[in-house]
Amino acid sequence: MADYIKPEFLDIINYAVCNAVNDYLDGEATEFFRKVGEYHLDEALRRGLVAIEPGDKPMDALIRIAKYLESFGYMEQIRINRIDEKEASVEMFGVSVTASSAKLLGEKKEPSHYMTNVMFAALKRLGVKAELKDMEFDREKKHFKEYWKILTA
Repeated sequence: MADYIKPEFLDIINYAVCNAVNDYLDGEATEFFRKVGEYHLDEALRRGLVAIEPGDKPMDALIRIAKYLESFGYMEQIRINRIDEKEASVEMFGVSVTASSAKLLGEKKEPSHYMTNVMFAALKRLGVKAELKDMEFDREKKHFKEYWKILTA
């Protein structure tokens, strides 16, 4: 028996769950996935897998979440390139759910945006809101790039 879950299996799970959520929660999938991010963060904090403290700077919290997800193999590498204290580009390499996310987007359905929603949950804990824009996506290279801007702090 394997000691880990293969990324291809996780990708199929992601597609199946996201597809079902989209089918059952027509138009409400985004809010559902945001809530999943909050529950995930709550459980990761409870287990001591990541730390978010009330005085944390928003970008520091985002970096901590990124490194946490990277350390568990959700992605091979995550780079957060700070533009300043309120803006950054986030690059994700070797995303385990690339094929399912691309397929869902092609079907005009909402993907889980798992990392994004855990990050939004961390910012919510800090009383911060952010704006996110997708910048680039390369399915073959399993590479995504997002632009984040902190709106309140």
